[in-house]
Amino acid sequence: MKSRFLSHLSIFILAVTCVAQAQTPPPASTPPAQPAPKVQPKAPPAPALVTPQGKVPPPPGSVDITNEPTVRVVANVLPAVVNIQAEGTVSQYYTAVDAFFQRYREMRNTKQQSIGSGLLVSAEGYIITNAHVVALAEKEKVVSITLNSGSKYQAQIISSDEDKDLALLKITDKTVQFPYFDLTYVSPNYLGETVVALGSPAGYQNSVSQGILSAKNRTFTVEDHTYNNLIQTDAAINPGNSGGPLVDLNGGLVGINSAKLAGTAIENIGFAIPNDSVISWANDAIAVARGLKPPTVSAVASIMDVVHQHLGLSVKPLSSSKAAEMGLELSGGLIITDVEAQSPADEAGLQADMIIVSVGNKQITDEKSLPRELQQLQSGTKVRLHIIYVQTKGPFVFQRGGSVMVTAR
Repeated sequence: MKSRFLSHLSIFILAVTCVAQAQTPPPASTPPAQPAPKVQPKAPPAPALVTPQGKVPPPPGSVDITNEPTVRVVANVLPAVVNIQAEGTVSQYYTAVDAFFQRYREMRNTKQQSIGSGLLVSAEGYIITNAHVVALAEKEKVVSITLNSGSKYQAQIISSDEDKDLALLKITDKTVQFPYFDLTYVSPNYLGETVVALGSPAGYQNSVSQGILSAKNRTFTVEDHTYNNLIQTDAAINPGNSGGPLVDLNGGLVGINSAKLAGTAIENIGFAIPNDSVISWANDAIAVARGLKPPTVSAVASIMDVVHQHLGLSVKPLSSSKAAEMGLELSGGLIITDVEAQSPADEAGLQADMIIVSVGNKQITDEKSLPRELQQLQSGTKVRLHIIYVQTKGPFVFQRGGSVMVTAR
């Protein structure tokens, strides 16, 4: 029985095999066998991110932050950096209506304040800063100084040079020996070197920013005045930084911060007066202040001579007593004392006792505020003067103002 079952099973398997072979079409010519592709080993899976558990350990070994170059230079230089506040009375125009309902312009006095920085350069209290930082106090000649320590003093404006945008101040307290920056140590001023700006941007005293020396010999124009041979840096220089030092990582003076470009698409373009210009000017100004050197010829005197020669005008500062006598509410200006007959000023209708309050767009408070560009005045050049004068109508006295164009001879 068993052998019969195996015989039938063998016949069944053979039959199935024959049927399968009968249903399979004959193969076409068989292509040569291709080698099997190599299997690349799989990369091990990336380790899963694990959230730190518990306290993160500090780095091995001791770290002395005080040895960082920027930290060291700030610690050395910052005691000699001061905050400067200058305050002055500024005359501004406003429109009024007289008793006859006629519109006219008058001047109104307002108090304004500027904030900047400076650098102590001697133990006796001499300070270098920008001329534009102390321009508001040019009449009073006194500004307020705050040291890095918080101590406050008064300082006098000893010298101011608008062309170079530099000024020399002197703290009036003679009983104190001040920390100061040694001007004999300067930076070589290499392109790309790291620089640090110190000062009081927006009034935030003892602020520090860092960048590089981006370029040299730059030209920058502001309010019709052009400054040459400036240093460009991407260190943050904002209003209030003006007058503060720009130093390298060894503490050498790179320059005095002066200005920055501003605009929607402009970033990190600031300017400083280079150290060679600063030091030569400061040494001369301090020598004159100490009586070791005679003062240079005043640029103001030469401008007054040019105004008289080319315009036929003689002027002097308007005193407060003269303004009160004339019934004027003015804190400054140049009063015309004489007009040469048949001169350009005479032909333009200018007369004695008229007050010049601006030349072009430059407000005039005294002879020192006259634009330096007047020194290059040539025949045919047109100069716009804005003047204030007093006009009497019966019992009424009116203050008038207007612009006059004078053509230089």
